Amino acid sequence: MNDLTYTIPEFIAHSKVGRTTTYEEINAGRLATYQVGRRRYISAQAARQWQSSLEAATAALNEQRRRPNESQRKSGQGAGHT
Repeated sequence: MNDLTYTIPEFIAHSKVGRTTTYEEINAGRLATYQVGRRRYISAQAARQWQSSLEAATAALNEQRRRPNESQRKSGQGAGHT
């Protein structure tokens, strides 16, 4: 994503995310947009921030999955115990 700004169809093509998902992210406030007239745009900065937030959330989820939670450790029910 090297452009300064994207239309919705351009963002969809560049990010390889579907139209429905794109609008869900916009409506949830996770993907920032702006309008000029009737046309909606996504800045390259907003696209990078959105991607970075997804990467951070995925990393946190993966880390959480790697570590058994505190109650499992105390009771010996962590990974490798049956």
